[in-house]
Amino acid sequence: MKTIAFVFFVLLTLKSFGQVKEANSYYPQKEPWFFLDSVKINKNQMYFNPDKIVRINVVKSDNTNQNSGKVYISSKNPKDFNFITLTDIERTYSKSKSASVLFMIDNKILKDNILTYKIDSDYILAVEVLKATEIESLKSGFSNLKIINIKLKTEENIAKANEIYIRGTDITRIPYN
Repeated sequence: MKTIAFVFFVLLTLKSFGQVKEANSYYPQKEPWFFLDSVKINKNQMYFNPDKIVRINVVKSDNTNQNSGKVYISSKNPKDFNFITLTDIERTYSKSKSASVLFMIDNKILKDNILTYKIDSDYILAVEVLKATEIESLKSGFSNLKIINIKLKTEENIAKANEIYIRGTDITRIPYN
């Protein structure tokens, strides 16, 4: 009986504290390569109008030492794209130079290296530039921070831009002359 209990506890301990590796943990997933009209682009350059796309071809890679595949994107007209960097957007839309800039695309903070981002200028709906001093909760701690929010021409953003907001509850009648 003691032997059975001992074997049981040994197996339970091995199960609880043993290392478990998934089948794919030996070969970590790597990012696919992206090609726009046969030119390799970074995944942070994927900000362009999807209506300009004719075809997307995905080629999987069996070689685990390289990338996990290639994505070929063909556009209607390769000359239609005018990619600009975030620093170009800052220079164009911001009047003042600030030491600290926080970039956002569609209200999402960019966490990666901002130097790798490129956006098709035709795909920009609006650019909002705010100083941290204009936001009550950021006034005291971030006086030198500038926030640049880039709104892209997505269906959702275009619909929001076309909405009309009416404030107040009183209706006043304006006489017609």
